Amino acid sequence: MTLLNLSNRESRLFFLTLAVIAAWSAEAFILKPVAMKWKGLDDQITADTLKLEKSERLIRRRSPITNDYDKAAASLKMAGSPEEEMAKFLTDIESLANTTGVHIHEIKPLPVKKFNLYRKFYADLELEGDMAQISNFMGKVQSSPDVLVIDKLSLNPKTGTNLLRCGIVISKLAIL
Repeated sequence: MTLLNLSNRESRLFFLTLAVIAAWSAEAFILKPVAMKWKGLDDQITADTLKLEKSERLIRRRSPITNDYDKAAASLKMAGSPEEEMAKFLTDIESLANTTGVHIHEIKPLPVKKFNLYRKFYADLELEGDMAQISNFMGKVQSSPDVLVIDKLSLNPKTGTNLLRCGIVISKLAIL
């Protein structure tokens, strides 16, 4: 007598069914999760390898990067009191305007914004010049070693001439 009074054919079918169920269960509950975990770990290794290579490149470039940082920090560092820094900022703007041929009608210092580690100085200017002079002035402001930023700009044509009136707000960042 065989298992549960099954015929020879039925018992073979029963064991084949058990084998198929066991194979499917092993694949679904063991092989697939292990393969997914393996793939996840492989992806993590690839990502970590890329991060490591990037870090190694940065370490090799450490000296030039720290030199550049020191130069930038020195140019952004406040030289004196906020009043002295504002005066220097306005003088720098005036000298940029003089070198480009732009005529300043009015220059007003705006209130300094104080943050934890830095201060931001603002100046509101009314300029007049032709398009080439104003664009040259804006280029010099953007490329200034003092890291000046144009925050607001308005251009209006001056009637009867080829000159433009320009309202511009320029800011400067200074580290404490």
